[in-house]
Amino acid sequence: MDISAASTRRLLDGFDQNYQEVVRFLAKRTDSMDEARALAHDTWLRIAERKPTTDADIQLGDPRAYLFTVAHNLAMNHFRRVHWLRTYLHEREQTEGLCPTQTPDVAEGAMYRQAITAVEAVLHALPERSCDVFLAHRLHGESQMHIATRLDVSLNTVERDIILATRRLETALHAWRGTPPTTGREAPVMRTNRRKSLAALLGIFSIGATGAALWQHLQREAMRWQTALVTPRGRSLQQGLPDGSQITLDAHSRLDVAYSAESRAVHLLQGAAFFAVQRDPARPFTAQALDVRVTVLGTRFGVEMENADTVLVQVEAGHVQVQAGTHSYDLLAGQSLRIRPGHATAVTAAAVVLWRNGTLVFDAVPLADAVAKVARYAPFDLRTAASAGGLKISGTLRIADAHDWLTALPWVLPVQLVKLPGGGMEVAAR
Repeated sequence: MDISAASTRRLLDGFDQNYQEVVRFLAKRTDSMDEARALAHDTWLRIAERKPTTDADIQLGDPRAYLFTVAHNLAMNHFRRVHWLRTYLHEREQTEGLCPTQTPDVAEGAMYRQAITAVEAVLHALPERSCDVFLAHRLHGESQMHIATRLDVSLNTVERDIILATRRLETALHAWRGTPPTTGREAPVMRTNRRKSLAALLGIFSIGATGAALWQHLQREAMRWQTALVTPRGRSLQQGLPDGSQITLDAHSRLDVAYSAESRAVHLLQGAAFFAVQRDPARPFTAQALDVRVTVLGTRFGVEMENADTVLVQVEAGHVQVQAGTHSYDLLAGQSLRIRPGHATAVTAAAVVLWRNGTLVFDAVPLADAVAKVARYAPFDLRTAASAGGLKISGTLRIADAHDWLTALPWVLPVQLVKLPGGGMEVAAR
């Protein structure tokens, strides 16, 4: 048996023999018997998972000195952590209302969600009383004595319930991290970063009211996701969302996405987008374009900004609710609505969002709107002069044939194509 394992067992034996004294030592520094017991448990973790080092000093010296040094250092770290958390949460409260939250790293968001899922699974699997005791003490800051009185059980019973819950959480979090759990005194010595990460996660449940605030904050952060999508001319984009929904963004379009624990929201700033939304009655999905808001629970629909004041909403499957100013409209599969300031018009279409299949359909639309759509796919700047913008045009256009369509315009309408400085083109009246 190596020296390191023997010294670890000796330290753990010393911990068992001096447990009550360690708790009193920590209670004097924290002014809380509950905090003292939690820190004493962390002291045991620190010893059980200590990194192999030169052990001659521990082997030959008094293990009590090492034990109380560890306990003292953990108490100091606890004070620093509580201070940092309170400062951090206060700053977040002050700044979240002043500016949008920055987009968290996708991997970090996934980590939050996995950890929270692991913890919640453990809590749901606990006996009802054990779960109640653990949450009341570690999350809501209720004292063990108060819990014992409230539940009419002994203080030892409360302590056993907390230990049971804590050990199951440790096992679950070790599994989440992919590290083997400690198995009593014969546990192998783990790397330092594992101990620190585990202690940090368990620390969430040992800081009273601040712990409750942090846990709620972590739950919100786990579901928070933001991004901005932009496509160049001639190229569309497909983007998956955290809930399994999908966005198809048309060429030369811009879209902002903001997910939180309460809502799923997108804001179309330019161009067109199609949404295949996973159903979630607890978090409606909203799409905003100009002053038009589309709300769904889960469906497939498209939104397009046809010009500076017109929005087209098309439903492929399911049901959507459209809010435009003070007016509200319900659309079902196969229905479309064109919304302009002050009024809305039902649109008959054989298929929804045909641009996904490389096709554009014009039904007596202003030439300016038609050219603006074609311009999304042109490799150069394309616009319509005011003198020609009001002309009406109908027809079906394959996007791949847009150049031929543009060249043929002077043959079907009284317009001409004018080259612009820099290589662009303008459709102007003849």
